[in-house]
Amino acid sequence: MNRLVRAETRRLLRHPLALTLAALFVFGSLYCAWVSQNMASYNIQQVQSNLDFLPASCESKQNTPEQKAKCLAEVPLQAVGLERIQDRFVAEGVRAAQAQHPAGALLWTVRLMTSVPGLALLVMLAAFSVAGEWTRGSIVPLLLYESRLSRLLAAKALAVWVWSLALLCASAAVTAAFGLLYGRGAYPLPSPGALGTVLADTALGVLAGAAVLAGAAAVAVALGALLRHPMRTFLAGMLVLVLVVRTSAAPGLGAWLPGGALADLVGFGAVDGVWDHFWISTDPSTVPVLLRVLPTLVLIGLLWLGLDRLNRTRDRA
Repeated sequence: MNRLVRAETRRLLRHPLALTLAALFVFGSLYCAWVSQNMASYNIQQVQSNLDFLPASCESKQNTPEQKAKCLAEVPLQAVGLERIQDRFVAEGVRAAQAQHPAGALLWTVRLMTSVPGLALLVMLAAFSVAGEWTRGSIVPLLLYESRLSRLLAAKALAVWVWSLALLCASAAVTAAFGLLYGRGAYPLPSPGALGTVLADTALGVLAGAAVLAGAAAVAVALGALLRHPMRTFLAGMLVLVLVVRTSAAPGLGAWLPGGALADLVGFGAVDGVWDHFWISTDPSTVPVLLRVLPTLVLIGLLWLGLDRLNRTRDRA
């Protein structure tokens, strides 16, 4: 099995589509990092400028003494409103500042990789590199090498997972380099936290992200083996992804569905505006997220069980 996984991984890492998708994700992630840092820094500076200007705004020569007194009396109330906005912008800044941290950049990239941009790449890769084996006829020599289709598909799923982890590390390195060499100077942001806190959050986020990517690779490869046609697999995978996203906020149920459990497991926060524009926040749930992912694991297991039985039926036919 190990030799089979290594062989499939080498094939995938050299696949032109895999290389193209990897380049697209790296540049897309870099663009998202630039946008989030730029916007977060600008918003923080603007709201602080507005707070500093509040008292001076009442000193206009056009104001009568009564208007000036009324304006000064309203300054504290206006300041409270601006401070609330400032708190929200600072939270966004802390989130964006992760991309300027050597370790935090990995967590930032995990959240992009496990949202729609990264998952769509996994679907596309599985559609054309796994389902495409049947349309090209290249599945035949592979089955001569490994006659058990279930083992071959498991190796392909592991290869897709390894590809996603390699892409995650490469993209995080590029994002961190951009943040350290350019972002910190051009876009000053609040600190993402103490080093120990950032390392702990990153470790948990990477473990959660690796689990999500493993599940996504398993589903994408299973769809490719079921449909055995690249375009049908891609369309079916995107439909599943849309359903996952759209059902994550279902009242009373979204937290238990794949999208809701994924959002809580990885830590989508709806404060960055880069990946969360594609995702819907779940209803609050007091149930531990590790329990809420169990239905998703059961669904993935049933999918592979059904795939195995279907393949046996096809072989007999």
